[in-house]
Amino acid sequence: MHSRPLRLALQLGLFQLSLGILGVLILGLLNRLLIQDIQVPAVLAAVAVGGQQLMGFTRAWFGHRSDRIPPSRLRRTPFIVISSLAIALLFGVACQLVLRLATSMEASGGELNALLMGLLILVFVGIGTAIAAGGTAFSALIADRTTEVGRPRVLSVVWGMRLLGVLLGSVLVNQVFGSACAADASRTAVLAGLERLSVVTPLVLLGLGVASVCGVERRITGLMAPVGADPPDVPQRLALPQLLLKLRSIPQAGRFLGVLCLFTFSMFLNDAVLEPYGAAVFGMSVCATTLLNVLIALGFFGGLGLSGFWLIERVGNIRTARVGAVLAALALMLMLWAGAEQSIPLLRAGVALFGLSLGVCMNACLTLMFSFVQPGRTGFLLGIWGAGYAYSCGLATISGGGLLTLFQAWSDGDLFAAYGGVFALQMVCFLGAALLTRRLDVVGFRNTVKTRFGEVMEMALD
Repeated sequence: MHSRPLRLALQLGLFQLSLGILGVLILGLLNRLLIQDIQVPAVLAAVAVGGQQLMGFTRAWFGHRSDRIPPSRLRRTPFIVISSLAIALLFGVACQLVLRLATSMEASGGELNALLMGLLILVFVGIGTAIAAGGTAFSALIADRTTEVGRPRVLSVVWGMRLLGVLLGSVLVNQVFGSACAADASRTAVLAGLERLSVVTPLVLLGLGVASVCGVERRITGLMAPVGADPPDVPQRLALPQLLLKLRSIPQAGRFLGVLCLFTFSMFLNDAVLEPYGAAVFGMSVCATTLLNVLIALGFFGGLGLSGFWLIERVGNIRTARVGAVLAALALMLMLWAGAEQSIPLLRAGVALFGLSLGVCMNACLTLMFSFVQPGRTGFLLGIWGAGYAYSCGLATISGGGLLTLFQAWSDGDLFAAYGGVFALQMVCFLGAALLTRRLDVVGFRNTVKTRFGEVMEMALD
């Protein structure tokens, strides 16, 4: 990667870095505090934290709105800056609501304050809406700023920085909480740490979000496109319902969305069962199972680099997606073999290979998302694909635990058989997604979109 694309990727990656920090603070810290320290029922905590995932459907609307802005103006930057501001403010409000909820429940002897809980759920829904707005505009900005040749490398760096954000989020918690991180820390010390975090984190999130787009779009957006870039988007004044109806009539759109959703479901299906698998089948300690996440992260970094800097360039994104699916199936077989042999080193090797396959699949799927777009409708189409990705990810996370319970009931409590059922289904999904990629046709999709949406434009002008 030349220095300029690398600088662009590192700058844009600051937004993903902020989302990585936000993710670990919400899914890790706030979720844990609600359930463990404040004693909020787990189902209510799940509804609150999961509320942000429900807003994926708004991505198409936000993408469509940014597409309608003339190319001579900033089209993506305002959405990203306002999104970062909203996320920062709402996260601070969420922390304060959690603190008030803790105080309220302590004063009332454990009785839940329904008003505060309802407000907390609304705040998380607001955070989800802000992420949908900023994330869709961010994806469209990457499409605006990169060529198809250089895009896989940019995506590798950008998504690598999101994972780095997860690690930095953990460091931020340790630094801000200080002695409150100790296992025997008092409730008062923990809540005081959260109070400090509610002041520091919004500033960090806002600063990263603004810095990620400062000057980026102004340098390239306009009626003249950089040499080698795709033609600039020309705003299409079509209503969102018209676009959705026309998109539904394009077979390739449904095929790609199906492949994307199946790949995403496959990638995240064992999120909720991997660590319990190590504990239940291998008898591993909490620290030992936590280290499995480190192996996945390291493998993921390797997979992003392998696919973005070498594999996609040589065999294309569709074949790279197939390679990732086959590697994932092999990794899952290795993890099951490790369970049968009771071999922890074999399990670790399988987990590391699975992380590598995730990096390959993720980058291939993201690159495919950017391939299935058309100038004039970049934000709209990326919004549709992003919504499918978000809902598939959420469904997979929920389904993992549910399927484990179901398979355990079918196997009369045999834990290895139950986990084996989840992993086997995951293998089938991966291989099924790989087979379905044979029906994808990027060029055919673009030509059809151009023709079908052009018909709507002519009807609108008549």
